[in-house]
Amino acid sequence: MHTHVFPDQLAATAVAAVCRACAIAPCFDGTLRGLHSFMRHADIARSVVQPVASKASQVRSINDWVAALADDSIIPFGAMHPDLPDPVTEMEHLVALGIPGFKLHPEYQAFSPDEERLDPLYVAAAKYGLIVYFHAGEDIALPDVRSTPQAFARLLDRHPDLTVVLAHMGGWRQWDEVLRDLAGRDVYLDRSFTLPYLDEERFKELVAAHGVEKVLFGSDGPWGDLSRDVAQLRAMPFSRDALDAILWRNAASLLGLPAEALLTSE
Repeated sequence: MHTHVFPDQLAATAVAAVCRACAIAPCFDGTLRGLHSFMRHADIARSVVQPVASKASQVRSINDWVAALADDSIIPFGAMHPDLPDPVTEMEHLVALGIPGFKLHPEYQAFSPDEERLDPLYVAAAKYGLIVYFHAGEDIALPDVRSTPQAFARLLDRHPDLTVVLAHMGGWRQWDEVLRDLAGRDVYLDRSFTLPYLDEERFKELVAAHGVEKVLFGSDGPWGDLSRDVAQLRAMPFSRDALDAILWRNAASLLGLPAEALLTSE
């Protein structure tokens, strides 16, 4: 449910910039071709691409580009930005393109997810049935934390009809607060880029507290290793039913896909 790709002419520069800022190595080159290759290696049938717009002016061009990536193996989400002058028109455009949701990144886009100025955006997303996918918790490259579990809890209180996914198990390196403020709420958590920062016992505790039916598999590739993450999940003492739920069935349900459409997917 959580991967990133860039246009071929930008991928090398974009990936190198993130690697320098975060002191991490990528698992593939950030291109669509590289993602497809890594998916085959990890036995993943379908991935969701999550673009991030660092400027409001980038939103439309990103959305038109990412929509063209859609095929049997790639589901694109759209980009959105809190400073976009007319987010409702852009959501109508996403619906016309057949895109099921959009990504917001409070750290890179410098906003708190519970700001009241964003209420019209959230109301429109709920109206159009669009999934709102958030980066959650710390960002390894940035000093401030805006996307806290407490802020998301306030957002959920104000917008109970909104379908929300929080990356990194609800808040990267804020998992105590996730247990306190978000566990059991009507929100999806993805487990992307949680290794090695979240150990196996803590992950199992979060899944048990939140409910396995609201946990999604993600890698944050190219920053997270798809193959390693699948292998680690399969090695954990989950039942086959719970593993199927995390690895593909919850995603199929969230995206409105028939269960047989996803045998093993991200």
